[in-house]
Amino acid sequence: RKTLVKMVPDRFWGRSECVTYAIFAIVAGLMRLWDLGSRAMHHDESLHAWFAWNLSIGNGYTQNPMMHGPLQIEGQAALFFLLGDSEVTSRLLYAIAGTVLVVLPIFLRQRLGRIGAIFVSGMFVFSPTLLYFSRFARNDILMAVWTFGLVICLWRYLDEGKHRYLFFGSALLALMFATKESAYLVT
Repeated sequence: RKTLVKMVPDRFWGRSECVTYAIFAIVAGLMRLWDLGSRAMHHDESLHAWFAWNLSIGNGYTQNPMMHGPLQIEGQAALFFLLGDSEVTSRLLYAIAGTVLVVLPIFLRQRLGRIGAIFVSGMFVFSPTLLYFSRFARNDILMAVWTFGLVICLWRYLDEGKHRYLFFGSALLALMFATKESAYLVT
């Protein structure tokens, strides 16, 4: 039996896949960045921004379990230091992470198939839940990126047996544990 994917030449998939993922990344980025600073900050967002701002101006940061892991505070502080402080820069890290999440299915093409990976990526672009958490200064979207990346590494290791996927997976686990306590559940 011939499937739709096998009937289309491979050279077509290379160009069209790249264009499709590029369009998805652009659309996702625009959706996540559009009017990012217009709404008032949620209580959790304001806490993360406050501690990050203090760190960015040199007042330091002492880890508090109420703030989950230190990674988001340090990432926001770096953006505040580089770009200045505002509602936009306080949410920028999460908008970027949400955009990265959209293109990650490209690494699961062997498991999902080319059309399946594109379909998953498209669902990530237009998912209202992922869009919301990509525009919200809280660590949930970061955990989604790290977790999905870990799933990719595990499947790639099972398929190819290359140790680099274990190293990437270990790095993602470290990022998870530095982001939120739910890393224990993922592990």
